[in-house]
Amino acid sequence: MRPVTALLAAAASALVAVGLVAPATGAQAAATPSPTASPSASAGGARTSADEPRLEIAPADAGTLVPGSDLTVALRVTNGSDDDLRAGTVRVYLDRPAFDGAAGVASWLDPDDTGGSDYLGSLVASVQVPAVDAGETVELDPVTVPESRLGLAGQAWGARALGARWLVGGDEAAQVRSSVTWFPSQDFVATRLAVAAPVTTPETSTGVLDATALAAYTSPGGTLTRQLDALLGTDAAIGVDPMVVASIRLLGDEAPSSATAWLAELASAPNEVFPLTYADSDISGLRQAGAASVLSPTSFDDLVDPSRFDATATASPSPPAAEREPATEEIPASGDTTSGGSGASTDTAQGGSAPGGSTGTEGQDGADDEGGTGPAPTPSTPASDGDAPPTPTLESLLSVPTTLPALAWPARGTTVAADLPVFAASGYASTILDGTGATDDDDTTDDAHATVAGTDALVSDADVTRLLEEAAGARDDLAWQSAVARLSATVASVAHERPSEPRTLLATLDRGWSTSSGRLDDTLTTLEQQPWATGARLADALAVAPSAATITDRPETDDRVAALDTLVTGDRRVTDFATVLDDPDVVTGTVRLRTLALASTAWATNEDGLTDELAAYTADVDAVVSTVSVVEGSDVAILGDRSSLPVYVQNGTDSAATVYLTVEPSNSFLSVEETSIPVTVQAQSQGRVMVPVTSIANGPVVVTMTLASQTGVPVGTPASVSITVQAGWETAITGTLGALVVLLFGGGILRSVLKRRRARAAGATGDPGDHWDVGDHGAPEAAAGREPRA
Repeated sequence: MRPVTALLAAAASALVAVGLVAPATGAQAAATPSPTASPSASAGGARTSADEPRLEIAPADAGTLVPGSDLTVALRVTNGSDDDLRAGTVRVYLDRPAFDGAAGVASWLDPDDTGGSDYLGSLVASVQVPAVDAGETVELDPVTVPESRLGLAGQAWGARALGARWLVGGDEAAQVRSSVTWFPSQDFVATRLAVAAPVTTPETSTGVLDATALAAYTSPGGTLTRQLDALLGTDAAIGVDPMVVASIRLLGDEAPSSATAWLAELASAPNEVFPLTYADSDISGLRQAGAASVLSPTSFDDLVDPSRFDATATASPSPPAAEREPATEEIPASGDTTSGGSGASTDTAQGGSAPGGSTGTEGQDGADDEGGTGPAPTPSTPASDGDAPPTPTLESLLSVPTTLPALAWPARGTTVAADLPVFAASGYASTILDGTGATDDDDTTDDAHATVAGTDALVSDADVTRLLEEAAGARDDLAWQSAVARLSATVASVAHERPSEPRTLLATLDRGWSTSSGRLDDTLTTLEQQPWATGARLADALAVAPSAATITDRPETDDRVAALDTLVTGDRRVTDFATVLDDPDVVTGTVRLRTLALASTAWATNEDGLTDELAAYTADVDAVVSTVSVVEGSDVAILGDRSSLPVYVQNGTDSAATVYLTVEPSNSFLSVEETSIPVTVQAQSQGRVMVPVTSIANGPVVVTMTLASQTGVPVGTPASVSITVQAGWETAITGTLGALVVLLFGGGILRSVLKRRRARAAGATGDPGDHWDVGDHGAPEAAAGREPRA
């Protein structure tokens, strides 16, 4: 690093001699390494790249000039290039005409490009800059421009262009643009500024935060603590993720003390508080992926542990569903399985235990009817009678007390006009839109409250928002002073447009807004100290009559929509499946939480991680929708014209299920008498239904068995079984048995007849050996000495 103090002292003496600057009050600051920065607007508004020279300018007193005051500016140069820069000069310019309105200030502060020939105003000061090595930063001594050189006396009030150019060897190395506001005594109506800020956490895959995560996030340096601390004491409205609130409440007595303290501080905050969508889900992206409404949680029952809310509870919890012994029950078909002729039926269908309890999941009930939609409910749970504290309900877990109507807040730069009616139909009274996508229909700045695409909206001011974020996240005093001066001039220009008409603007902090500097309170306080600005609340913005605004469609990327489509599809599959259950929440609640968690705006910057989570999500959805299904069976032989086919249906959920069984033969050899048989199977059990069938012809038949809900939604995977049909065998067997009976009795009669005939024939021939006449005593007559009778 090269010595620069002597050079600066000489330069300052020369400038004092010609009257351009006041004497320096301190020595040149030592050069310090420049912090790493991505391409962005440097302090002062010039857009530069991190590997280029940068110049920053920061007027004192938020850039406000009043009669009798001088202009003092701080300057800083950074050599972001790989080459050393030799000594040069910074020239400061002021353009004396006032901007007509906010649009002029915005185009000045953020031009499309800059160059050495740009007009920056009248030269009011010049200061020497020492050589700056590659990668180094040098803060110059403050430069004071006397009021006499400003030339603003007698001028009307308003924002003015302030600029500076860093020249090295006669060429522009960098330029910077800022602004000041000249304010002699003048009457006008101050512009009101409302601010909204989200309070969220990093991405999660389950939809709830465990005790470890909550303890970290609510610790003194945790992200939730930093966000809340930055907002308390300001007029900013807090949009809080209900997932944080529900997660703390779910833990009951086991919640970390830092988390319960954080929740209590939120509840007592003087700020306006309103709930975001659960897990800060990407509502625009979900709509563009096919969601017919805004999704919200439907149940936390699987996550509520009563022991956390009743210290005296000693009962052991019931065993997990997977460990319960499955039961099998006989479920008769609606037809009479015993009517008609009986026939032999061989059944070797596999019974087996049903799968264990599924993970809960909830989705959409068809494309146009989705369960658990709209804003989260806010009522509190009434206290129950008795000593035991009540276990939390869906409503009490999600309750975020607020005086504001339900507000939808899609992520910045994701919304199209078609999203807004869906938000409104889901119960949201208004939608917070960023001003880069929604614009007023005239050249002046209108109120934040607007009607967009036929719906109510609060449209943030893009320029005010950008500058507020820059000031709130400023890395040091010079950067903060620079941002505040430009922010103040921008708000002043709004009042300058129509001095007698009050305007209420909205500025929003984006997701992931910086809390590292803690300058939000200072920024808002300083701004409200200016005559042309005052604080406002969201309720104030909503109370103003809305103006007309239009929206420029800025849809999500194709990759983002494809990822969210996986969630929408999986959510719908589970909800459709759950219609067969007496208690759909046993499978919908937990997966809906997971759907919302993976749809969070926090995942938008972690595409690789989300891809892995979506694969696991899809596999789990497949498992859930298969928990009610037909049990695969072995081959069956059916003998007879009429018979019954046994079909086993298993239910692996914790709720009774009612499905409709359809049996379809592959050919006409077998006829099924009923096409849709209602079957009810109790939780964690297996049922058997006897399906009446009629044999038509002999031959093999493949029977496909499918399940569906009452509305025809397929349930489970179809199963099939091979059947051998022997039509008419029952008649043949009966005929054969009849013939055998006839032959048996007929043969006996015939034998008797033939025997008698032989006996008569033997008597006619006198053959005593062929016939004996039995007397009264049973002895042959020949034994008595009598002659045989003819």
